[in-house]
Amino acid sequence: MNERMNEQQRIHQIFKSYREVNHAFYHVLAKTAQIHGLTRVQLIVLRALKDHPDIGLSELSECIQLGRSTTSGIVERMVKAGLVTRQRLHADRRSLSLNLSEKGAMIWQQVKAEHLVKMTPLLALSEEDQQQLFRINEQIINILQRVRDDNDHE
Repeated sequence: MNERMNEQQRIHQIFKSYREVNHAFYHVLAKTAQIHGLTRVQLIVLRALKDHPDIGLSELSECIQLGRSTTSGIVERMVKAGLVTRQRLHADRRSLSLNLSEKGAMIWQQVKAEHLVKMTPLLALSEEDQQQLFRINEQIINILQRVRDDNDHE
């Protein structure tokens, strides 16, 4: 029983550690977004559109891992704010192509620069520690993907 409790505590500590790191990253991102009058999700949309110009709504919702109706509402607000443009495709009038507007691209560049400055202290980790972090993260991702895939096959 004591060994089992130790396993549960160790699993909990791993999960808690990732949750705390994730929370800290998102808190910094939220502060940066707030400075520009945006939400974290809107910043994520700006980045997705920067990385994937002419993307459709379905592809964007997959990219940002939100439902299509939620993504549609976010995009609608961003179009009204002048951050995103929507364009009907000539080949399929039902399909939309989403892009950053000039204003959206400018804000993204500002946010990216500010975020880089805020994240630069992470480089205080030694290169060896960074490499260990990447290696461990990759192992954890692989383990969790196997668990997910095993659950999908049940």
